[in-house]
Amino acid sequence: MDKKGAKGYWISTSTVINQELFAKYLERVGPWLKEVGGEVFAKDTEPLGKERTEDANLAVICEFPSMRTALEAYESTEYQELSKLRNAATENSTFTIMEGLDEASKLRRAMGQ
Repeated sequence: MDKKGAKGYWISTSTVINQELFAKYLERVGPWLKEVGGEVFAKDTEPLGKERTEDANLAVICEFPSMRTALEAYESTEYQELSKLRNAATENSTFTIMEGLDEASKLRRAMGQ
């Protein structure tokens, strides 16, 4: 975990079924995300869902400085409480935590290798 220069990512899709409750989640998760070093990298309210995500009306990618930071943020007591709001406001959710490319991989890719 935590290859040099590799960022961590949360990748989530879901179908929002309660806009009011989801708005409460967004109101609280935004400031918290900044506190833990994360930020929304991409968001789409009309994603082209494939392979069991066809009905999703939200896709979000959050970026963190490292895989460790992404994992610790997700496992934190604060986020576990916030996720209760997210889970109550959505259905058919997916949630993945992954590590991005490290610096060596980026360099090899840039060199066409």
